[in-house]
Amino acid sequence: MRRDAKAVAEGVKEGMGRDRKAININKASREDLLTLPGLTEHEADRIIAERPYENTDDLVMRHVIPQAEYDKISDRIIAGH
Repeated sequence: MRRDAKAVAEGVKEGMGRDRKAININKASREDLLTLPGLTEHEADRIIAERPYENTDDLVMRHVIPQAEYDKISDRIIAGH
């Protein structure tokens, strides 16, 4: 029974991760950026204004958003071209 519970928990965790699609900070709309946890309208506008980005770390390195905000969204963003 314990093994079954663990398998169910792993399946739920895996499914939740799969549902979240990474947002491309170089192409995302303002509305898409606002779906990121804790991101404000001002921060979304700044992300758009400062494009393009070589990588997601540029958001902090270029002072677009603070490190604390970046830490909340880093697993949900990419910087594709």
